[in-house]
Amino acid sequence: MMNETAANIPMNISLTMHAFFRYVSSTAYTQHSISILNTRPIYLNQNICLASQCRFRNFADRRVGQLFNRHTMARKEAAAEQKDAKRGQLVQAAVRVFAQKGYHAAKMQEIADAAGVGKGTIYEYFATKDDLFLAVYDTWMDGFEAAMEQAYQSHGDPIRRADAMIDTAIGFYEQHAAHAAILLEFWAHALRSSDPHFLERIRQMKQKLASLGASVTKQLVALKAFDKVDVESFALLELGISDGIFLQWVLDGQTYSLHDAYKFRQSVIGAGLMSTTLRTVMKPKTSRRLKQGFIAQTKKS
Repeated sequence: MMNETAANIPMNISLTMHAFFRYVSSTAYTQHSISILNTRPIYLNQNICLASQCRFRNFADRRVGQLFNRHTMARKEAAAEQKDAKRGQLVQAAVRVFAQKGYHAAKMQEIADAAGVGKGTIYEYFATKDDLFLAVYDTWMDGFEAAMEQAYQSHGDPIRRADAMIDTAIGFYEQHAAHAAILLEFWAHALRSSDPHFLERIRQMKQKLASLGASVTKQLVALKAFDKVDVESFALLELGISDGIFLQWVLDGQTYSLHDAYKFRQSVIGAGLMSTTLRTVMKPKTSRRLKQGFIAQTKKS
């Protein structure tokens, strides 16, 4: 009985390459038209030469191979997206449990329950609770570093750059005010842990932010907005001041505006570092802010 003609092959061919070539061989000497993958019809007859048949097979090999590769890549990309989404789900569940119970008291089963998955699923993504804890910090710091870099790159003027970076830092601290205990616990764990990755990640973040801060400070000095200062020392000190303001704000129950506290700090630093010319121009605004402070502002409101 004559085999089914190639004209009846579905356009979205799902045959394996081996099965496809067996099909071609079985119909190679029939008087039929083969149209595959939207190509122009190719006619085969009893006088077709072996070279032509080989050329057709090579052509089909390439086209089917391309289709197979595209399909494989699409499946891999979809699988990677699903895996990333699941990983993010587990990280967010860990944040909720860590915030409620603390890192050391939290159980992996509790995190699994919060994520709505089995405990074994967590271990498919994170070998230990330490790995999951590090992933939480990584997620936050990756976003923070990217936002600070964006704030830096979005402005050419160093004064605007400095303001944008300060606003970005304030936004990050306000966003994670409820997670302050987790941040502090991470720092403490980094100092105690024998795993160097925790302390390395903190230092990596600090180095990134210090580099951006030093660059802006150097530009302000070159612009003669700031007096000459050791920019690396100043940038490092700035990081400590920022963390300290955040911690004090949290310990005080967030009873005043974090934004006002940072602007007050900016005035204090500016009063000491601004060049004589800029200090004269900015004196009315700086003096007013220094006198008002930020605690009194909150009480008035």
